[in-house]
Amino acid sequence: MGSRTVRFKCLHSNHCCRDVVCLPTPWDVLRIALNTGEDPRRFLEFLTPDEIKGIPKNDPTWLMADGNRYLMALTRDPKTGCYFLDKKTRFCGIYEHRPILCRLYPFKLRETREGKFHSFTLHKDVGCLRCRDGVVETKPLYDLYLQDRIHQDDYATLVEEFNAEDRPGRRPQEFLNLFLEIVEAP
Repeated sequence: MGSRTVRFKCLHSNHCCRDVVCLPTPWDVLRIALNTGEDPRRFLEFLTPDEIKGIPKNDPTWLMADGNRYLMALTRDPKTGCYFLDKKTRFCGIYEHRPILCRLYPFKLRETREGKFHSFTLHKDVGCLRCRDGVVETKPLYDLYLQDRIHQDDYATLVEEFNAEDRPGRRPQEFLNLFLEIVEAP
């Protein structure tokens, strides 16, 4: 793997759309909703620590509601995959508007000890074929990574605000009220 290119070609096995949990940022949610007309309450779910592995307890995106922890995720059916995976074509139905995490996967940024960009590599747990026939430029990946860092900071701020008001009976779906203007039909 390298600092300028990564050797990888997607063979559309749908591993990422079936087996990987996508944790969108509020910016991703807004982009999807605005470009598709989909109601976020339909395409989002809130997962507990028992339903998702590999996320540290100190991750700043854990929502606290009624004494439990939750992460906002794209809804996923265990058999058919992501809410937006087209059941007929088996391609992403929102490809141009998909979350940044989906755009970056299966690539992982490697940094120096000083926190500076070193290179990109493939995640260790990539469940699709690791086809090395393609060449992916790292500059666009790095630009997405920088954009995602800004979005993650905004997300952490919203979560902090949400978590400051924990009360009995609170549902994690109430988090959406911090960044969505939901207009009900008369």
